[in-house]
Formats: sequence, structure tokens, C-alpha cells
Amino acid sequence: MCAKAGHKPTAKALNETNIYTEILAAGELMDNAEVPETGRVLVVTPTIYATMKKCKDIVMETDIGNELRLQGVIAMLDGMNVQKIPANRLPTNFGFMIAHPCATVAPTKLEDYTVHENPPGISGSLVEGRICYDAFVLDNKAKAIYYQAVSAT
Repeated sequence: MCAKAGHKPTAKALNETNIYTEILAAGELMDNAEVPETGRVLVVTPTIYATMKKCKDIVMETDIGNELRLQGVIAMLDGMNVQKIPANRLPTNFGFMIAHPCATVAPTKLEDYTVHENPPGISGSLVEGRICYDAFVLDNKAKAIYYQAVSAT
């Protein structure tokens, strides 16, 4: 999704003073590209999530209950669900990504099952199987993905 994103500005440093402005600018760009507002997801690393928690604008503007605010949780920002993903599952220098589900499809490429009747050591049936998934960005919907990388330090 990061490689095929329709909006990929140049990498920049993200800190607690500019993170909220950058996320709002990304949302505005997606609004102008006519991406639906409902269903958008903001994907961040734990490092960026911690930066967001330090930002005074985000702490005051989040769409969360007072109880969650006291616990330090950012669940929603500018109408987008915030999804924290470990950095080792994301590209190097990942900043944040805003995506709408309409931009990607995730088909099942392979689904295979085998049933073994009364195998040695087991009474009954043993089912073995594998499922392979993939994901594709639709070319005509790529504008529904905004990917902001951080500059290397």
C-alpha cells in the first residue's frame, strides 16, 4: 500500500509540533480527491503514536471519551480510527498512512485442505490446510491512500 499510494509527499521529520498539522493536511488532500470521509484509517508506528500523545493539539482535539483521554488513549483523530502497528511490520522510515478500504482488495489466492481419516496416533479425522492471501491497490482508487515517510535521522 505504501509503494502504490496515490499521495506520497517528500519525507519529512515528524514531531509533536507538526504531527497534527501534517495529518490534517493529509485529510484535506484526501477530501479534495473525493475520498469518502467515513471508514478512513490512520496507521501509525508506536513511535509516531507516542509523538501524537505529546502533541497538545491532538490531546485536546481527539474524538474520544474523557475516560480514555485520562488513560492516554488516542482512538480516533479527525474522524479516522487510529491503528498502531509495530514498526517491524511496516517499511523503514514509515511516518503515517491514511487509507480508505475502497483502495485495496485482499483476495484469497490459494485455499487447500486435506482430510486424513484415522491417521497414526489420532482417533478420527485430521484436517490439514493452508490459505494464502494477497493484497492489491486498485489503480483507479490509489488516491484513497496517503503515505507520509519520515526523513532518515
